[in-house]
Order: sequence, then C-alpha cells, then structure tokens
Amino acid sequence: MPRSLGNSLGRWPWALAGFGLAVACAGACGGSRNDAIAPTVPLSSSIEAQTELRGIEASFAQSSRAERQALEDRLLAFQQRFPKDALGPVADVMLAWIALERGDLSRATELSSRAETQTKSVGTTAELARMIQGAALRRSGKAEAALGKLLPLLGKLIDPHARTFLNEEATASAIGAKHHGQAIELMLVWLHEASIEERAEVRSKLAELLASIPPASLAPILEARRKQHPEPLHEELEVQKTLIERLSDAAISARDQQLARRLLVAAMPLLGTSADEIAELAAGAGGARVEAPTLGLVLPTRSLEARRRGTQVVSGVMFGLGLPGSAARLVTRDDLGRDTGIEDALEGLGADGAAIVIAGVDREEATIAAKFAERESIPVVLLHPPAPDVADSAFVFVVGEEPERVRKALVGALPSKGQVVWIGDKGSVDMAREEAFECTRLPPSWRGIGGVVVYGSCVSDVLLSVSGSSVKAAVGLDLGGVSLPKGTFAATAGAYPIDPRAPGRESLAAWMGAHPDPPSLWAGLGRDAAVLAWVGVEGLPTQGTRDPKEVKRRREQAAAALAAAERDLWTTEAKGFGGARKLARTIGVREVR
Repeated sequence: MPRSLGNSLGRWPWALAGFGLAVACAGACGGSRNDAIAPTVPLSSSIEAQTELRGIEASFAQSSRAERQALEDRLLAFQQRFPKDALGPVADVMLAWIALERGDLSRATELSSRAETQTKSVGTTAELARMIQGAALRRSGKAEAALGKLLPLLGKLIDPHARTFLNEEATASAIGAKHHGQAIELMLVWLHEASIEERAEVRSKLAELLASIPPASLAPILEARRKQHPEPLHEELEVQKTLIERLSDAAISARDQQLARRLLVAAMPLLGTSADEIAELAAGAGGARVEAPTLGLVLPTRSLEARRRGTQVVSGVMFGLGLPGSAARLVTRDDLGRDTGIEDALEGLGADGAAIVIAGVDREEATIAAKFAERESIPVVLLHPPAPDVADSAFVFVVGEEPERVRKALVGALPSKGQVVWIGDKGSVDMAREEAFECTRLPPSWRGIGGVVVYGSCVSDVLLSVSGSSVKAAVGLDLGGVSLPKGTFAATAGAYPIDPRAPGRESLAAWMGAHPDPPSLWAGLGRDAAVLAWVGVEGLPTQGTRDPKEVKRRREQAAAALAAAERDLWTTEAKGFGGARKLARTIGVREVR
C-alpha cells in the first residue's frame, strides 16, 4: 500500500484545538447537532481540565512523530485525573492517532470507537474518530470497509490538514478496493481542496498511488476522461497529466507498443517530453531493435532453485564472453519473481538490442522462451529443453539436456535388486511417476529401496542419508561441487564430471585459475551457450538498427551463424549444433573408484 501523508497527519490535531473541546461539551450537555459543531466554551469541564488538555493539544499539533509518542503518558495521566470529564473523547482521539501511527491498529480502533460512542457520534471529534477507524481498516487490508467509513466524511471536516489526510485515505482505500474510476474522482477532490502550498506534495502522492494501479485499468479511464474533458483545466488537467505520466512510464519501461499507440491517439497534446519516445515506441521501435554485438540473458528469480541455477549461469556466460574486458555487450532482464515476468523480460531484452537471447533454466521458462522466439523471430538459446509439444522453430536452439535421458542412463546402471527412486529439483522430476520425489520431499524411509538416482541441489543430502546403507546411489550431472564417495555411479557428458586436479582442457584450466571450484553444470551450460551465441552476433554490422526489415534480416543472420557455430564445449563432445538446433550429447555412466 502507498505510504500515508505523515506530515499532514501530524498536523491534523490542530482541528482538536478549534473544535474538540466544544464537541466534547456538546456531547455531554445533550445539545443539537448544530450546537455540537459550534465552537462554544464547554461548561461541563473544569477550568483545570481544559487548561491541561489545551496544553497537550498544543504540543501534539507541533510535535514530530516521536514527540507525539512521548505525549501518550501525559494523555493517560490526564484521563486518570479526570476520568469522567467531557474532554475524555478528545484525549481518546489523540491516543488513537498515536496508536495508529505506531501500527497498533486494534488499539487505535478501540479508542476511536470509544470516543465516537461517548460523543454520541455527533460533531468533529466523532468525525475524527471515524476517520481514524477508516484509516485503521485500510491498513488492515479492509479497503472496502474503510471506504464505508471515510466517504461519508468528505466535505465535513473543516481543518485543511484533516481534509488532506481524509482525501488521501479515501483515495488509497478506493484503489485498494479496485474502484479505480472512483479513486480518480477522489483525486480530483483532493487536489481541489489542497492549498497552493500543498499542491506539489499532493501531486507527488497522486503519482505514488497511481503507480499501484495496473496500466490496463488506467488506460480506459484516461481515454474516457479525455473524451469527457478534451481541453482540461485546473484539477482535471493535473489529474490527466498524472495519469499520462504513469502510463507513459509503464509503456516505455515494458516496451508496450500497444499502450504507446493508445496514448498517442488519446493524449498526444499532453505527452510533453515523452512524446518523441512514445511515438517511436508506437511506430514499432520497442520490438524491433538490434545492437551489435549484443547478447541478452534472462535472470530467473521465481524460486530459490531458479535463482541458484541463474547465479551459476551468469558466471558461465560472463566467463564464456570474456567479460569484463571483451568486445561483447551483455544486457540482462529479470523475471520480477513471477511466471508472467518471463515474457516481459524477453520483450525487454529485444528492446535493449539483443540479437540472441539466452534463457530457460527450467522447462517452464524454456517453454515460454521458445514460443516467444518463434512469435518474435529472435534467436533464443535454451539451457533446458522446452515442453515436448512446443513446435520446432528456426529460432530455437537447445543446449540443455532432457532430464529423462539422464535418468534412464543412471537407472540402467544401478543394480536391479529393490526399488529405484528418482529425486531431483522441481522441473527435473516427472512427478507423475510413483517413484519420483522432489528435493523438498525425500522418501520417508529407505526400506525396500535398492537404488536412488539423484540430480540437483539435494545430491549431498541424499548421499549422506544413504551412507552406510545398502542403497546404491547414482548422481546426475548437476553435482554442485559435491565430492562423490567410492561406489557411487555418476553420469558423464563432455568434460563432466570435472576433476579439479586435472581439468584437461585449456579453457577449464583458465576457469580453475579464476575460481575455487570447478564449473557447475549450469555454469557450463551458460558458458557453452555464450561462446556459441557470440559466434552468432560477432559478424553482425556494428551500427545498430531499428528498421523492422533490417532487424528481421539481422536476427535471421544471427540464427544461421549460431546454427553453424563450432567451439570447444564443456557439456558435450560435440562442437556445436552442426546445422541443427539441438546439441548432440552422449550420456554415459561411470562408477567412482
């Protein structure tokens, strides 16, 4: 949720000084509603009580947040000295605000409810109490209920700072309740009631609040307002400009060509300094750009395992490209921690000028990337095979290995006595199999199990678990630096598993000279993808282009060069794709002796 206007909240107790004592008296004396809001001197309170509370109010109004917290003891002492005084609700409202500011929502609600009851829900003190109740509801995630409390108060509070707080709370509650059109109307009220001095701060807060509304919801609202107010003035102009700034930033950030076009049609006169970039994006530059020599890399953050693999891939890609210090240019985008962010990352890399993209640390990401490559005609190198039903494409290249091939090879090497189970990270285990377990859910018992095939982050845990038992273990290529005990069966492919004492190849020796451990499988896949992809981009023209026809031609050129590329690779004995689009790889098994 957007943060509250701390300064305006801190100042609203000035309202208490003007109205609090009169309201408290009116509630105790049984006056009418009109009498309740009249600033008369209360007769039912002692002069001593009035004097003391006015002093607290004066300090409260001028204090910082920390200083207001320190006033809590004085307010509690006041209530102890004057337990039945008509000014009690005024003290309760200040105590409720202190609790709200401290994050104690239940106490804020309790105190403000008590104040409202004691004033018989009449007058400014009661209205301030309901305002605090609404704010507490919003902060507890009950935006709809908060609106029910706050909307009836609009136009009633006289103090400008209380109105500012109320307007922000009502607007934020409408956004939280997904009443986005109503939120825009409330923003207009907020701006209209703000003083000239407050306008800049309010506009900044409006921008913060709008940032929490999805562009897909804001675009039709802007279009409707533009039709209704084609030549906006005053508050309407400010709100429309704030909407346009939010949508322009979103379009540029996501390289959203469709949104850019909608902005051009609906709001061209108000685009300001972003007009040229929006026009360029709308014309197709967002999805059509190649800069040489540029490679793109998707950084996975959707899960702990994806991040683990991604970190290793990055180290391999950087090593393969000779970064820092080489002529290569690497651009990266992360998936924002969600599945839907994968395609956004791919689109962003295309907009950043990548001629070839490396992606796909698991089947899910690889499948999304493969479909994107075919649709956008951009070469993508996958570190894991996509789903079997994904159609072949001239732009999809697979360097990773199908986990099932490794599993079959390892199962075939294990003794046939007893059940064989297969354990691996999510995405590398076919959970439709009864004998399959994810790393996060190991078998409850090894009884009756004669062999275990393990691949991924739990290799060391499984090896430790079966140590000293009759269970034979076979491990995949992704060892993560684990030393294998004698008698363990290990999958082999290319240079893997790598012996750090005798790396053999010159490039592996260079890695060992810069790293304490041999490259993991994911580092090796990243490195192999990078050296092949570099061949695909190094021959492209050095001058970048946004021309759609030229972009298409260069991507096709990069794909053809990638298919024919040959280099010394770590994860396979093959030298490249050999004109195809999937690396050939021999999977073997050897016993550690």
